[in-house]
Amino acid sequence: MITGVAVVIGLRYARSPTSKGYLSFISMASLLGLVLGVVALTVVVSVMNGFDRELKRRILDVMPHLVVTGPEEIDWMMSLSKHPEVEAVAPFIEQSGLLMANGTSHLVSIYGILPEQEANMSILPTTIITGSLAALDDPEHRLLLGEPIVNYLGLNVGDELSLVLPTLSAQGRTLKPTLGRVRVAGSFAAGSELDSRLVLMNLEHLKQLSGQGHQYRVRLRDIFAAPLLARELSADGEVSVRDWTTTQGDFFQTVKMEKIMMFVLLSFVIAVASFGIVSGLSMMVNTKKKEIAVLRTIGLSAHGVMAVFVVQGMAIAVPGLILGMLLGMPLALYITDLMAVIESIGGASMVKGTYFDQIPTDLRLADQLVILLVTLLISLGATLYPSYQASRLSPAEGLRYE
Repeated sequence: MITGVAVVIGLRYARSPTSKGYLSFISMASLLGLVLGVVALTVVVSVMNGFDRELKRRILDVMPHLVVTGPEEIDWMMSLSKHPEVEAVAPFIEQSGLLMANGTSHLVSIYGILPEQEANMSILPTTIITGSLAALDDPEHRLLLGEPIVNYLGLNVGDELSLVLPTLSAQGRTLKPTLGRVRVAGSFAAGSELDSRLVLMNLEHLKQLSGQGHQYRVRLRDIFAAPLLARELSADGEVSVRDWTTTQGDFFQTVKMEKIMMFVLLSFVIAVASFGIVSGLSMMVNTKKKEIAVLRTIGLSAHGVMAVFVVQGMAIAVPGLILGMLLGMPLALYITDLMAVIESIGGASMVKGTYFDQIPTDLRLADQLVILLVTLLISLGATLYPSYQASRLSPAEGLRYE
């Protein structure tokens, strides 16, 4: 237990004149190491959070959170839309296909949608570059393509191209290709890999070409409730439900694992800085043998002596942690602007060749609390061994030559 006496003596030792010189250098090096470690952790974790948030927004705000295959009655869809976790429901078809134009072909995923409901189901209406969603109602079977697809096939709005769909034979045993002529209604850019493989088409037009019945596309208020709701809806066996974790779960799990690994690796910076605390306290124990003996002689227990040096070590760690937070949090908040300035000076972009035009950031309180706790635990662990060695010193040994 750390008493008031231990705190007073420990803080006095931390400011003691005997701590000047080499000991002072070790203490400053430890302090700076902790500051740099906390700053690095804060900034890197915030940037990883930013990429995670942007990827989820650009992918999961386009893809269905749930795809439900079940009765096509309107009453069933209305009952589903009243579920507390459901934000919107709309008829939907997902179909693979092959686009061919100008002697080039490209495999795509086709979403059959109702254009008038798409604003409630995804962010795609806000990402349209050319054309419009309303053009999908044109009887010429128009398509809204991702911008990379338009560029790859060399198309413009209004151009005609061929669409090949795999459809089941009348017996339902084999697949046969169905060829249709379609036109370009426009292009969109959601800022993710979906741009390179996603095509939008009017639901009824896609039904005519594929002969496929529609499903239901469900948008949730909380995307992480998707697996639980999928199990709930499919429990009675009347419907089949697929949630986003079955198609994109591995990808986002990988992003999460990268964040954890970066956190662990950067924690080693703090651990290395804590070695300085171990060295400094060990040397301080050797220089304070007489004082330790006196303290033990006047009644301070071994645990009290140990507490004194724990306090002294934490007197280095806590200011380093606070300073690291004070520097790291504003840097994490404005890293986007700072990197933009650096890139303008250097004439090169760090995110060139990606779907991002700038480095995103997302400073989260929960992560800062974890950084705070981890740093305190590592620093506290660094003080224990030299403090324990101090508590084992015999008063007689310390005063032998006095």
